[in-house]
Amino acid sequence: MKWRWYFVALLTVCVSGLSGQVNKKALQEYEAAKQYLKDRSYEKALQALEKAEQYDAGMASIWFLRADLYNQLKDTDNELLSMQKGFALDSTGFTAYYFYLGERYFDRGAYAEALAAYRKYLGTDTKLKRAEEAGKRIANCQFALEALRTGERQPVELFIGSDRDVYWPSLDITGKTVLYTRLENNEENIWMRRDSADHYLNINTPYYNEGTQSLTADGQMLYFTGCDLPDSRGSCDIYVSYRISDTLWSEPVNLGDPVNSDAWEAQPSVSPDGTRLFFASGREGGKGGCDIWYSVLRARWPNGRQIWSPPRPLLLNTPGNEMAPFLYYDGKTLFFASDNYPGMGGMDIYKVDLEGSGEPKHIGITVNTHRNEMGFAVDASGKWGYFASDKTGPKNIYRYRLEEEMACEEVAYMRLLVQDEAGGKIVPDRVFVQDLVQGDTLFYYNESFMPPELITCVPSDSRLLVSVLKKGYLYCSDTMRVGRAAYDSPETKILVLQRIQPERTLVLKGIFFDVDKAVLKPESEQELKQLTEFLRMNPEVKIEISGYTDDSGTDEYNNRLSEARALEVYTYLFLNRIKKERMQYRGYGKTRPVAPNSTEEGRAKNRRTEIKVIE
Repeated sequence: MKWRWYFVALLTVCVSGLSGQVNKKALQEYEAAKQYLKDRSYEKALQALEKAEQYDAGMASIWFLRADLYNQLKDTDNELLSMQKGFALDSTGFTAYYFYLGERYFDRGAYAEALAAYRKYLGTDTKLKRAEEAGKRIANCQFALEALRTGERQPVELFIGSDRDVYWPSLDITGKTVLYTRLENNEENIWMRRDSADHYLNINTPYYNEGTQSLTADGQMLYFTGCDLPDSRGSCDIYVSYRISDTLWSEPVNLGDPVNSDAWEAQPSVSPDGTRLFFASGREGGKGGCDIWYSVLRARWPNGRQIWSPPRPLLLNTPGNEMAPFLYYDGKTLFFASDNYPGMGGMDIYKVDLEGSGEPKHIGITVNTHRNEMGFAVDASGKWGYFASDKTGPKNIYRYRLEEEMACEEVAYMRLLVQDEAGGKIVPDRVFVQDLVQGDTLFYYNESFMPPELITCVPSDSRLLVSVLKKGYLYCSDTMRVGRAAYDSPETKILVLQRIQPERTLVLKGIFFDVDKAVLKPESEQELKQLTEFLRMNPEVKIEISGYTDDSGTDEYNNRLSEARALEVYTYLFLNRIKKERMQYRGYGKTRPVAPNSTEEGRAKNRRTEIKVIE
């Protein structure tokens, strides 16, 4: 909150507030100082004020003009001292300055003194040009005093220390890859800590700034801010790079239009699966000086280029500044910085549920102070928060245990291994993982930059659809239930792909119907998309769509129901431009059970839809 004042407008009456006879020489030097200050001749202005004080030490105007001078020089200590001395000489003649006195106290976290100054301003100034701002500052002071009275600062521990400024921590879901921004010689660069070793990333340039980065949950895609690079569309743009090995990254690619514009775009935060992007921008169409925007991935190309939807501003934006978004691994909890919600001053960190209707919550006084706080992160345990602070000198990165109210739901991860029937490793063309309950995409890669290690988030108490495609193979699609997430003991899921051969069958485990009905349920959509993609990827394949039931009901009823269900899948494929010459459908009723019908589990397995390769 660094206000640059317009001293000529404030001091329209040079002798305002003076009592008794004005010393002419003091007034002459004072007027000269005003002109010097207007001409930005700060040293001469200071000398003139010193002479004026020698002629008349009781002239309050001298001290308030000194405050203007030190404000221009950004010397806030002497600025505050000058106002204090001015008010000691005259407490009624310069009432507009009570607002600025409050600003300087507020900048220092002296909330009680700031509160008194703002109230004095509202109670004594006649013009009240900053009445609305003073009202907001009073609310902030009251909030801060209450937070300090009732809150408790948690113990913090050093996470990444350096004799240079290091900040903006970014972690993958395993916590083993940590990226951070480092400032050295006025240049920002991205560094990586992995296995206790620090690595200077090859995407950094010697003359430009790279920083404020974000990782996908698997640590394979890196989004970051690049400023004034040769291909920049504005002052700062957002770029993406793909991991090639432990420490090597691909050539950065500018995300281009519509994410980047001729305005400032920076501070990206990507969703765990890389399909949603949140970022800060000063572009037109927002509510304030800086707003948080989001965009949805539409395509990734083999050359690394990505296509995103036109960005939209978040509803949480205000006429103030919102920036520095961090999307947690659950895909719905967002942390961000703002200077317009009630807080401790400057930019504070807040937490909000993007799927809820509640107001953002101030995360507390362990992180938030009267200074600017940005670049906050939470690891996948949901319990540890990471932030940078310069409380001991250069900015270092610290971590602390979040208060219970601010903690997030634990999110574990699962490794996916894709193999052929002989156990050999296969690099798939496409991998997709979806939370069937919430409908959220958890992991998505196509043949462009398929990562060497497949890691996906696993929310607690969820039902997942896992799908893998590879040209020349039957695709693998499976559903699985996940109980309580176990961050410290990740599971490994082995997915086996079979080569395409006549008579081979595949159970479509992601196809769902209501009991005794042949209408596809909405959660079948992703399985149907995978089946469509499989047929497009292998245009020579012809299939039979086969429907089966359990042994409940008559033979006639079961045959009719199973055929109607197979027809539903056939119709979906036909409407999605799969030629009818490549498909046939048939209902087999309760014949060919794959499990005993004596248990509900067995009957559920027998109620299935399959495809069979017929050519």
